[in-house]
Amino acid sequence: MNNKVIQSVHIYILLIMSTGFMLHVLILPSILSSSHRDSWLTVISSIIPFLIWSFLLFFVYKKMNNEDLLSILFKVLKKPFYYLFAGIFIIYFLFTAYISLKTTFYWANTNYTQEVPDVFVVFLFTFICFYASYKGIRTISSIAWVILPIVLFFGFLVSLGNTHNKNYELLFPIFENGYKDYFQGFLYTCSGFFEILFILFLTPFLSDQLKKKWLLVVSCALLILILGPLTGAITEFGVSEAEKLRNPAYEQWRILTLGLHITRLDFLSIFQWIAGAFIRISLSGFIANSILNHTGTKKWSLPMLYLFIMVGAMIPWGGTSFFYFLHHYYFLINLIFLCITMVFLLIIMTLKGETS
Repeated sequence: MNNKVIQSVHIYILLIMSTGFMLHVLILPSILSSSHRDSWLTVISSIIPFLIWSFLLFFVYKKMNNEDLLSILFKVLKKPFYYLFAGIFIIYFLFTAYISLKTTFYWANTNYTQEVPDVFVVFLFTFICFYASYKGIRTISSIAWVILPIVLFFGFLVSLGNTHNKNYELLFPIFENGYKDYFQGFLYTCSGFFEILFILFLTPFLSDQLKKKWLLVVSCALLILILGPLTGAITEFGVSEAEKLRNPAYEQWRILTLGLHITRLDFLSIFQWIAGAFIRISLSGFIANSILNHTGTKKWSLPMLYLFIMVGAMIPWGGTSFFYFLHHYYFLINLIFLCITMVFLLIIMTLKGETS
């Protein structure tokens, strides 16, 4: 059976949809809270670590020489270490899906599902993501291909439509509190961007080759996905109010009007959010299952993984403490984990070259 069912363009689109959701939704409040008015400058400066990380990622990809990452690890590592690595990444992608689902649940419950039982909301959305993961990476990438232009159109709509509400003087002065806040924001921007590492788990399904220039283009697109809503939040609400918003990118929809008679366009944000969360959760579930079920013989693995995700999302956790956990622990741990993983893969590729 031929598993090479997607092309490189599909991976670029999945990067924009999945990592874009992380940057556009999950991390944006933390960047504002840590870097304050300097956050927009922090994001622009982040292009340097972004590009370095992209070059390292492409280096690892070329060293793989069209081989499956898990197969390389199985050959280089001893079995206990291989299973340890596989187990850690299964947990990582499960937790990625869980965080995305839990955040989506909080947002939906706050905005439009107060009268709907929680279990129904979580089960319905989880089932849709499960079905996409079950159908495979080609289905997920094809859906992403269709909905990305709509998501981008809505993004330009809210950005350009709110132009008259923006005061760009609120972006200045910079460094009014020194440089500490400026540098602190790097931790959050890098935590979001560095997760593009997950594309190494999709290369077994790739029918052509990734290109360095297009990977750099995607990196710049992801940078814009943070910069646009971040500067919008500051220029529309002011620094103090923007920092208080839990979802600053989507609060901008509430003040969007088209002319005098077309108002309350914030319902369009539902499509944007659900689309990004759907791709991110279904993709994370698919990758976790592809690691656990590398041989393709465990039919129970995917339902079991999604059962864990759904049950985890239903466990009560106060919104304030949940978002406190994300800001103070999750994003920083995520950054450390991804950096350690990159060093580990660079060492593995060196050992692979010596043993081949």
